[in-house]
Amino acid sequence: MTVANSTAKALKTTGRAVKTTAKGADAATRFNVRHWRALLPVHVIALAGLAAAAANLAVWIWGPWAWVFVLVIAATVWVWIDGIIGDLDRSVQAAAAAQLMFGTACAVAFTFAATWAPVWGVVVAAGMILAIWWWSGDSLFTRYRSSERRSRKMGSALHALGACDATRVTSVNTNKKGDVEYRVFVGDADRPEKFRDADIAHQLHVDASRVIARRVSAGDSRRMKIIVLHAAASAKRNVPHPALERENRAKGAAWAPGSRDVLEGLPIGRAISSVEDRESTAGIFTSDPDAKCLGIFGISGSGKTNTSSSLLLSAIACGNLIVAGADPVKFDLGKYHAAAMHRRARTIDEVIADLEAIEVLSHDRIQRLDTMKDPDGNRMRNWIPTREHPGLLYLIDELTVMLSQATSTQADRLTRLLESLPKHVRQAGISIAFITQSINAMEIPTTLTSQYGSNFIGHQVKKGHDGDVQGWSVDVTEKGLPTRGQCWVGNPDGGDPTKTLAYDADSAITKQADEWDAMIAEYAAARPALSKHEAGILGWPQRAGQDQAAEAAVEPAEAAQEAPAVQGLGAEDLEAEEYGEVDLADVPEGEAADLDTDALAEVPHAARVVTALRTAGAALSIAALTQETKVPKRTLQRLLGRLADDGLVVREGASTATVYRLAA
Repeated sequence: MTVANSTAKALKTTGRAVKTTAKGADAATRFNVRHWRALLPVHVIALAGLAAAAANLAVWIWGPWAWVFVLVIAATVWVWIDGIIGDLDRSVQAAAAAQLMFGTACAVAFTFAATWAPVWGVVVAAGMILAIWWWSGDSLFTRYRSSERRSRKMGSALHALGACDATRVTSVNTNKKGDVEYRVFVGDADRPEKFRDADIAHQLHVDASRVIARRVSAGDSRRMKIIVLHAAASAKRNVPHPALERENRAKGAAWAPGSRDVLEGLPIGRAISSVEDRESTAGIFTSDPDAKCLGIFGISGSGKTNTSSSLLLSAIACGNLIVAGADPVKFDLGKYHAAAMHRRARTIDEVIADLEAIEVLSHDRIQRLDTMKDPDGNRMRNWIPTREHPGLLYLIDELTVMLSQATSTQADRLTRLLESLPKHVRQAGISIAFITQSINAMEIPTTLTSQYGSNFIGHQVKKGHDGDVQGWSVDVTEKGLPTRGQCWVGNPDGGDPTKTLAYDADSAITKQADEWDAMIAEYAAARPALSKHEAGILGWPQRAGQDQAAEAAVEPAEAAQEAPAVQGLGAEDLEAEEYGEVDLADVPEGEAADLDTDALAEVPHAARVVTALRTAGAALSIAALTQETKVPKRTLQRLLGRLADDGLVVREGASTATVYRLAA
């Protein structure tokens, strides 16, 4: 029993050794054919000599009967090499077969006539002839070298995408235009849909619009073709926004002022992830429809500002969307769209005030949904934008910088608002959007970015973000987005992002200033208006462009006219003659008002605030104070801060629950 077990174990060990040796020999031979092909004729001669020496040694040791063993081994090796040749590209199979026949002839000659000198001359001459054929400039060697190199490169790309060992490139063909077609056999563990054209393009380091990947036939899951075009079909540069063309803004045209619908998306560029030249849109409404908040990220110089300009231009072309923005850092977001925007906040306090008012508006709209019907007369659960009841987009620039510049209290309020608002303002047709250089968790809390799902416009980021970003399995580094303006545009419904080249808005703003301003003026005239009710809640003007006009003209005019009238007056005269019986405790009793021009200009506003708080007899939110006093929101926010610093007004609560009351 022991002897039998020992014999069986020895046979198993021998079998494993033979199998391992065969695999190693097979791998070594394939490597030799592919990587040392330039010296293949020399290798063939050397291998033929080794085979002849082995045959003669076997006959010398075991006698004439060893020829049978030698012939069996030779036939096995010959069939094995012939199988390798069968797996090669069709264009090189003839040359490889010639090398096999040459090796066979050399082995026979060296075995039976190795001592005859002319045999060596014939072998060397035949080898040189084959080498010349193999190495001749534009003939098979060149084709073999390029096609084999392409085949290996495509095979590496597929395996990098998770292809199993059975999936392989079977042929490579090139047409006259330079387009390369790969035929791929798909293994059992893979499916053709696994290998998307955009992913393959990333692995090959070419533009995604140059790659087409599909099945050879509709019902064939084993074979697919991958075509790499010689030139990209839609990778154009500096594509202008279609709204810039005057004929596109004519009555009845696609970009006529007020004719666009936000439910159809906001075009920002051309898709470059498919051969079809199509528009790429950023969505702030899902197909339900339900509003969806939006994020835009990318390193400095990646094209965020240009993309944002295209987004804003498409937004103001919509007849059912109110557009507002905030940029307390650079003060330039929407600078060239201002005439068609309802609001541009310039300080952190103004941003906080706007977000708090938007929260109040969302609650108000949600309550009003119970009394509203959709165009088909059905009950509405979500706010469907129309010209009479428009949606609202509020875009915040440089979020990470703003959070770093804010005080701890301001940063806390901003973060809380941005975390909470996306949860419920969407039902009210409101979208909160932000722009930032990074969505790194060290700079923006994940509790904030998670509210935005995958609805991001992602530009190039630092290497630290390589890999999975917001649920996308795409490359957002320099390799994946090599050109300024290229970005991935998320799908609000959760679908795959679209690789996009944004419209070139910056060039139009700088080089076609007159045409740009004329276009914005056309759109401003067709912008939807806020209802008086909603304008009162927000503290914004009803018509677009009036916010900037009020900031630039109305308040300075008030200061210039009111300051001289109150200079030198005592507190009693100031109260009785100008502003009625109100308590202005910040003006010393019985003394001249020693205030600067800006402070004097705000005295009537302060009077109204104090009166409103006294009349109410309770704490009021900033939205309620705006509605009661009719004081511009940014002025009210600034004024409440000064009154709180002076101890006249007390601020209670935090974030969305902030209220103000008179000090006891």
